[in-house]
Amino acid sequence: MKFLSEKRSDLLPAKEAVLDSITDPSKLHHHLLAHYGDEEREYKYRSLYLSSVDSACPREWVLGNCLGMINKQVVPVANRWQMDMGSVLHWHIQNNPKYFGDKIVGWWKCLACGFIRRFGVRPKEPCEKCHAHPRVSEYYEYKFRITTPYRAVGKMDLILRIAPRIYRIGEIKTCSKNIERPEGDHIAQAASYAYFSRYDTSGRLPITLDRSTVYLFYFNKTFNFRGPVRTFPVQPTERLMAPIKEKVALITEGVNTRTLPQPLTNCISHNFITGRAKDCGISKECKKYFESGVTQL
Repeated sequence: MKFLSEKRSDLLPAKEAVLDSITDPSKLHHHLLAHYGDEEREYKYRSLYLSSVDSACPREWVLGNCLGMINKQVVPVANRWQMDMGSVLHWHIQNNPKYFGDKIVGWWKCLACGFIRRFGVRPKEPCEKCHAHPRVSEYYEYKFRITTPYRAVGKMDLILRIAPRIYRIGEIKTCSKNIERPEGDHIAQAASYAYFSRYDTSGRLPITLDRSTVYLFYFNKTFNFRGPVRTFPVQPTERLMAPIKEKVALITEGVNTRTLPQPLTNCISHNFITGRAKDCGISKECKKYFESGVTQL
């Protein structure tokens, strides 16, 4: 019983009688699942996540960054289940060749040894380091972090080769309904990836991205005779990017000069308790600095 982490006393069937007495299907899983309940997650205010640029509050990000604060959020189990399902589908779509085949390009991570493999199409050869089978390698998303002229970070779901030497960004979204038009925050995210990634000076990306168009893929988890996928092209036009650039610039300047932007009107009108403030990780600190008139940290 060495590898079962059991003691001889644990082999007695005492607990079986307890489980066998539970017949309510809404309660039995509480005794069988390893962790079934709300989960606390932490987020640092380092650089603005472009995945949430549409809903981001400049004051929250400046204050959180300058004070080194952490946003602690409790994720209810129902929400966690939806998020986990989305993550599983993301992984499956990226790594199952039935979806994007050799159109998807990028780095690949060997799960046997952790080695980040060469940039290119899906590997058909063993790992260069440990020689594990290519099926052990998974897609490794391109992540960029910039500090000038903007402070932001983005992580792309896909890089697609749509024609010889033409590479575009793709974003995967999962849903449970028919999507007739893309969500506004998803449009902002996709356009921001295309625009702000041009300032990545790390030199890691060995290809040149065509940033004129980003593809938003919506994969419907429910059955649909018309098929599960809807694809929307997004162009990062100046009209679309102007308010986004203004917001990211405000956050960047605030962090660099330690100057607090004004609170959102919605937060002030709701006394920093309800409305937008309910989803803020540092609403108490924001209210304290606002009421004391502090604008420079």
